[in-house]
Amino acid sequence: MHHQLPTSNRQGAVVLIIAALYLAAHVPFLAPSLEDIDSINFALGLRHFDPALHQPHPPGYPVYMLLGHVSLPIVEQVTGTTGAPAEAKALAIWSAIGGAACLIAAFYFFMSLGVGSWQLAGWAVLLLAAAPDFWMTGLRPMSDMPGLALAVAAQALMLRSRLTEGALIAGIAAGIRVQTAVLTLPLLVFVLLYQPRRQHSVSSWFVILSFVAGCLAWGIPLIIASGGVNAYIAALHTQAAEDFSWVDMLWSNPTPRHIAVGLYQALVLPWASTTLAMAVGTAAAIGAFVTLLREWRAAVLLCIAFVPYFIFHLLFQQLDTVRYALPIVLPVVWLAARSFAVAGRFASAIAAPFVAAALLVAVPGGVAYSREAHPAFRAIADAVQRARTQPPAAVFSHYAVRRPLQAADLGRLHVVEPPTQYEWLGLVNYWRQGGTAPVWFFADARRTDLALVDPQSRTDVTRYRWSVEDRSELSGTRPLGVDWYRFGVPGWFAGRGWSLTPETGGLTQANGEGPDHRPIEAWVRRRGGLFHAVVGARHLGDAGAADAELTLAVDGQQIDQWPVRVSERNVLRFIHMPQGLHGDGPFATLTIASRSVDPGRPAPVAIRQFDIQPASQLVYGFGEGWHEAESVVETGLHWRWTSERSVLQIDGPPQAVRITMRGESPLRYFDRPPTVKVTAGGATISQLRPSTDFEWSVTVPADAMTKSGGAVAIETDRVYLPGQVEHTSDERHLGLRIFDLRLTPVLP
Repeated sequence: MHHQLPTSNRQGAVVLIIAALYLAAHVPFLAPSLEDIDSINFALGLRHFDPALHQPHPPGYPVYMLLGHVSLPIVEQVTGTTGAPAEAKALAIWSAIGGAACLIAAFYFFMSLGVGSWQLAGWAVLLLAAAPDFWMTGLRPMSDMPGLALAVAAQALMLRSRLTEGALIAGIAAGIRVQTAVLTLPLLVFVLLYQPRRQHSVSSWFVILSFVAGCLAWGIPLIIASGGVNAYIAALHTQAAEDFSWVDMLWSNPTPRHIAVGLYQALVLPWASTTLAMAVGTAAAIGAFVTLLREWRAAVLLCIAFVPYFIFHLLFQQLDTVRYALPIVLPVVWLAARSFAVAGRFASAIAAPFVAAALLVAVPGGVAYSREAHPAFRAIADAVQRARTQPPAAVFSHYAVRRPLQAADLGRLHVVEPPTQYEWLGLVNYWRQGGTAPVWFFADARRTDLALVDPQSRTDVTRYRWSVEDRSELSGTRPLGVDWYRFGVPGWFAGRGWSLTPETGGLTQANGEGPDHRPIEAWVRRRGGLFHAVVGARHLGDAGAADAELTLAVDGQQIDQWPVRVSERNVLRFIHMPQGLHGDGPFATLTIASRSVDPGRPAPVAIRQFDIQPASQLVYGFGEGWHEAESVVETGLHWRWTSERSVLQIDGPPQAVRITMRGESPLRYFDRPPTVKVTAGGATISQLRPSTDFEWSVTVPADAMTKSGGAVAIETDRVYLPGQVEHTSDERHLGLRIFDLRLTPVLP
């Protein structure tokens, strides 16, 4: 096995200086709070270690927990803080230390490849230090960086024929982050098989025992602390079930698009700039070509050290979590540095701008990250303050906010455990069981299930956003934004089986709970006077399906019945309740059921739109010309496309209304701005030629509303045809991409 000779004192001093500068630049900017659910699990593990309770999540990370216990009392003493803020710093300091240590380990690993002078390894280390993903991960309360540091140290030792030490450290590294085994074991096996026996100072069995000893050093205490082998296996099984059920892994969905997106997330997003990623990627591609031609042994070693992890990451990890791609940055920076070396004495002149550009991208993100606590903890802190004078009856939340609530000091707040995927049902159960006092709900901003609660009751809300939520290095953080809702008793709320958003529709479809399977229910607060409702239904069947017939009933009494035909696909229905909502109890039970007009053929139907209000208030729906609502699960972004002419159908007393819409710049699809009109009753109310992202408010006068029968149209003279442009089967005509649309009455 060829390996580089030991480095000189000067060379060692240079890499130590780089590592020291990295550490000094990170300590002042460490995480101001816990953030991702994994970091909260680690903090809870510092309080009470139990992987069965995900404190932390399996496999348990016992070595990392030990490090946290070492640093926590020091941080508390130095900073004077306790609780979650101190835990965040106590965990994050190991990321900064781990980042510095990883730079040293990477230098010796690169030197062991036996290519070029030590300057090549030095520039690779500098570029690694400046890489945005490496920079940001060095600030976070996560196990990624210390785990990577030990793994790379083990790799470097193996290449220098110090197999016993390398194997031992590899085993210990798995106790910080078990995925490090994918980095260390392939190289260990290769070195054992390839290295001539005369270079072995010890037998292969002793090396293997060293790795096992490193694993047992943390594995035995872990199993004891977990309550035994059976309890630990059960915890692992639970974690695996969650990962394979909730994570869209490439191995289970290997479509060309998924592969392309995965490669983009693994190779581009860690650089936080497409331009920077392309520049570094081009340099790395040149370096790879040169290495394959001139130093094939180094190419083989790089492949064995990092390609197994690359494949593992693509197939079995959550690809939008960019910190998981951190190990892939190491071979990229070395290959880029190898291309710099081709320039000979001009290498430094080429390499320095790359490092500077990376720092210009990375450093501002790290500074911004350190300036404010995560939105969940800011929301909870504000709520705790208000609860001192106005405590709610209970606090509900989405599952992603459950862990921040467990980690924070809640004072007088009583938190209800959320049902996974059905979190809004906590509110439903509270109101149905007679709860009338105000309650709070902490919502993951990416979730949309609160659409199943009366929109009129969702107006008392404070939205908390993270100034760095768009940084790709933080992609995959759960949650990102948090919305703090304060609820009284709403006008209505719905149970399972509705499809008012893509999220709730997907849940309904997955569990077979739509109105064609059983009647779906909503509960409407009884109040004086008459009511009117809007129901938007969509036929989900193919051309061979039967037509459907919907029935709406209140307290078991049929109110209306209407068809939903396959040929029409979408039907928007306004229903007036002739008798009001009289009866016993605080809520009337509203049901919608669907049946096939031909029992021999299916007629699947989804309820896409719903609202019910007193007849004195407006209700509206998306009618002719609107496309189906869409969303992106990872970001929570949701939108609805218009076509050439899309109608908002409004029902209620004759009055002026204000329509406010927020949309995307049409110039993403067209070479010139379209002319967009809002019309009612044949008259143009307002006109716009948007050339950027826009927010547009239009007031439709009462007489125009009366003349149009409540139909207000949004018209555009340009449409995008995705089927023709992208060569797909998508036959839609896409006009404007609307992210938000609100309708409010204008008081006289």
